[in-house]
Amino acid sequence: MKKVLIIGELLIDMISREYVSDLSDAEKFEKHFAGSPGNLAVNLKSLGIEPILLAALGNDPFGKGYIKWLNSKHIDTSFISVVNKNTSMVFITRSKGTPQFLPVRGADYQISFPQNPDELFENVSFLHFTSWPISREPARTVLKKLLEIARGKSINICLDPNYSPALWVMQENKSKNIMTGFMEGILLAKPSLDDSERIFGKHSPEKYIELFHSFGVENVILTLGAEGVLVSDGKVLKTVPSLAESVVDTTGAGDAFWSGLYCGLLKGFDVFESTKLGNAAAAFRIENADKSLPIPKYKELMSLLEKKADL
Repeated sequence: MKKVLIIGELLIDMISREYVSDLSDAEKFEKHFAGSPGNLAVNLKSLGIEPILLAALGNDPFGKGYIKWLNSKHIDTSFISVVNKNTSMVFITRSKGTPQFLPVRGADYQISFPQNPDELFENVSFLHFTSWPISREPARTVLKKLLEIARGKSINICLDPNYSPALWVMQENKSKNIMTGFMEGILLAKPSLDDSERIFGKHSPEKYIELFHSFGVENVILTLGAEGVLVSDGKVLKTVPSLAESVVDTTGAGDAFWSGLYCGLLKGFDVFESTKLGNAAAAFRIENADKSLPIPKYKELMSLLEKKADL
């Protein structure tokens, strides 16, 4: 079975129970085992795709609870480091748009180079990484080495540029150059409009697409919120509309999109058809308040896609 190697942050999300625009207005929070890589791993498993997580958790109750939770989902935890730092947390607003968040970082950037990298890369078809390990050492150096190995093995590399200045408090003046330096030779990146503006400044969506291509990204999927996504393979530019009929909660929509996207790519679909499957998975997550619900299986996603396409 082909696998997806995911490198990045495992977090405890503390999500406000009420819809608020500012964290200072939140009165109560709900704990979730999260972080984009953790969410993606669980989603992929639901779709019958084998994920491998390379990450770090703290040797504390939250870290131990996270590993127990992943094991309950039958996800391999053998490449997750347990370190003497607090498990990283994020406080986040429940939102129907772009949520406000406050990271409290600890273990997430203490990722270790695996003792047996050949075992890590066995049967891996895609390597997926986020901006979190890029933002601090030692994770950044470990990631660089792993990307070199992946390229030598002709493994497809994808980037989730979930960029935020809050992750770069120690070196914000260098952050954008470091970030763009990791884009060379990337098969696919899926930025949001917010990510793009934080990295490149204020431009049109088409200009953002052009900029990501100019730094070495082959395929770009720019998410536009309710307007859907703008997809480019460097030759063709298409808008793929959103499939969400109502917005209950946008939390986890991006990770759901990635899982549907990988499902399509592993089935041999091109980036445009895979994007439609990603949209179907994202719509499922947006329309359901219960984030513990598993992403529907591939056939169910295809049925959902066909049903919504007929509306």
